Amino acid sequence: ELPTQEYGLVSLVLGIVAVGGLTAPLGLDQVAARRGIRLDAGWRRAALSACAVTAAGAAIVAALVYHLSALLAASVALGTFALGMAQSAGGHFQGQQHLRMAVWVVQLFNGALALVAVADLGLGLPTAGAVCVALAAVALLGAAGVWWLVRQREGAGDRQPAPWSLRREAMSLLTVQTGGSAFIQLERLLLGPIVGLQDLAVYSVLAALVSSPFRLLQSAVQFTLIPTLRVAAGASARRAKVAREAALVFGTVAAGSVAIWVLAPAIARWLTAGRYDLSHALIAATLVSGFLKVLSGFLTAVVVSCGEERRLRFLSFVCWGSIGISVAGAFLTGAWGLVAVLYGISAGWLIRCLLTAWLAWPYLRQPRESDTRPLAAEISLRPTGSR
Repeated sequence: ELPTQEYGLVSLVLGIVAVGGLTAPLGLDQVAARRGIRLDAGWRRAALSACAVTAAGAAIVAALVYHLSALLAASVALGTFALGMAQSAGGHFQGQQHLRMAVWVVQLFNGALALVAVADLGLGLPTAGAVCVALAAVALLGAAGVWWLVRQREGAGDRQPAPWSLRREAMSLLTVQTGGSAFIQLERLLLGPIVGLQDLAVYSVLAALVSSPFRLLQSAVQFTLIPTLRVAAGASARRAKVAREAALVFGTVAAGSVAIWVLAPAIARWLTAGRYDLSHALIAATLVSGFLKVLSGFLTAVVVSCGEERRLRFLSFVCWGSIGISVAGAFLTGAWGLVAVLYGISAGWLIRCLLTAWLAWPYLRQPRESDTRPLAAEISLRPTGSR
């Protein structure tokens, strides 16, 4: 429906909000998911404050770096705040092992996007600014509803640690979370400056039809593995859990890749009335990237769920170093066009998978007693009733 330039701007804003929104709780959502902490009044205040500060910062940085209009910058702020609220609530449900609820909550922004897209078919919103403001408003209403539900569910319970007493753990998890979300959105953030909004629009169609299923699988893997691997009885139980998930996920990836290869070009031409053409070279580059992202999801989940603080810090270095490799790869390959840039970015994902596998391996092999003592001690010190 939108002109190509406006569609490219919508895609750029979505990429910025995805990074800012996942960062917005400043790691508190990850601490809640990892430790099974309830989102009581104190944790809600801390999460809302973190989301507000991050939303303002994201809007300012986006306006300066990408020269966004005031309307688009406001959309970034509101969308980041709404997604941060959803992430905080999702971390609460994830930590309480309510995984179905958690999945729906953290996909709230995607649900808002679907509603606005359908509404746009009838309303004919003419610009990226109008679409993004509508999206942010719908997402904010949905997030407010989720927080009302959390508040109704959370009565008095066991005493919990103060949010910022766990700030070192939160900051370690935040760097991993921010790096991961930035890495996922790197194509959207880099393609505009490197190859222009036209190719960014093409990539957005490609992402919707080819890349999105891999992103959903990566999220699903981390949702199921992070809370369950941490309480597994030992390395053999962790290996069994990972093997079961891997068989299901990579079987789905294999079948889905074949379907995408055959159907995606025709579907893209039909949906866009021939405005966007997805070549098999583009699809192949995206499938390679998607496979590496899903593999990274498995390996990262093992380290995040089981790793001590030192290993989490190292994981954050790996993530940001890999982003640096992807950024360099994107700029070095920019002269050869969109396909080459996608492979340049995938080089960073490959390096990340290799290094994260090295970090995850100790938790999947049969550990020595010294390997399990810190984790066992941490679990034994949790308040009674926490997961």
